[in-house]
Amino acid sequence: MFLEDYWYCAALTHEIGSKPLRRVICDEPVVLYRNVRGGPVALEDRCSHRQAPLSTGEVCGDEIQCIYHGFVFNQLGICVHIPHQSTIPNRANIKAYQVEEKWGFIWIWRGDAKKANSDMIPDLPWTRDAKRSPVYVYFHVKANHQLVADNLLDISHADYLHSDTLGSKSGIKGGPQPDHVEFRTWQEEDKIHSFRKLTNVEVASFPKKWGNFTCNVDRTNIQMWEAPNTIHVHLEFENNENKILINHDHIMTPETETTTHYFMDFTRNFGIDGDEYPTDEDIYQEQYSVISGDDLPMVEAQQENISLYKGAVDVPVKADKLISSVHRHLANMYLKQSITIPSYVQIKR
Repeated sequence: MFLEDYWYCAALTHEIGSKPLRRVICDEPVVLYRNVRGGPVALEDRCSHRQAPLSTGEVCGDEIQCIYHGFVFNQLGICVHIPHQSTIPNRANIKAYQVEEKWGFIWIWRGDAKKANSDMIPDLPWTRDAKRSPVYVYFHVKANHQLVADNLLDISHADYLHSDTLGSKSGIKGGPQPDHVEFRTWQEEDKIHSFRKLTNVEVASFPKKWGNFTCNVDRTNIQMWEAPNTIHVHLEFENNENKILINHDHIMTPETETTTHYFMDFTRNFGIDGDEYPTDEDIYQEQYSVISGDDLPMVEAQQENISLYKGAVDVPVKADKLISSVHRHLANMYLKQSITIPSYVQIKR
């Protein structure tokens, strides 16, 4: 079961066009396409006749035609044509989703249609900042959506899993230690925040190149989690040579209980003029290589182990405070919607 009455990210803006796209969202197959005005359309991905996927069909103006027997559905999910038949039964209609295009993403609403409000879509204003240059990335992950989110909420893993690219190696036994570590978490309504600052710490290879740093930096990481599963990250790397700012958002949409659509945007205040490093393509390749080469193999291996070590629970440590706060809040949210707390939400953290 998944939380309802929320906007779920279904696609990157550029993924949707006149050719149908199939995405399974929270165990529900959805077909996405654009109408003649360029607006996004989202319908359940099935023809009511014989359950053939409409995503294998053809978009005809505002409508979509099933490739199997030619049934046609409009953007409201109403069947408007059955070949060789003048009457169309109401049961031939299919579900249409409320859909919005915002911040470079396509969002669909799951839940009570009367509660849908586009203001509830996570706020990502930096993706429209003229002084920033957004880069968008999509991954399909063979792991539960909360496991993917926990990896991002777990700030400390960067020193190990990404020690050669993004981490500072400050947590490694015998490694260089920062002068000071400040870490705190807090909650504001349904949003959970964290602040972590390392003072005078070794700079990793990627931010070192981005900022042309030659010596240690102060590294600040500010995060905010909001339901159903979006994580906003603000990063600062600063010393007397330079200061670089990064905002990136991570949006985890469940495909099934064990697979995830993982969307990401990355904006920065450097490398946005001209063709010199780092260009948008450089940033894309670096982020893609780190996540696909480090994070995804790890969470997919965790998912496999979880399925084998049934009933095993995590042993939380001090650095997991943010994860624990999110899990406790999620548990309450599931209970409020009369949904059994899923096993991947560990309330005993």
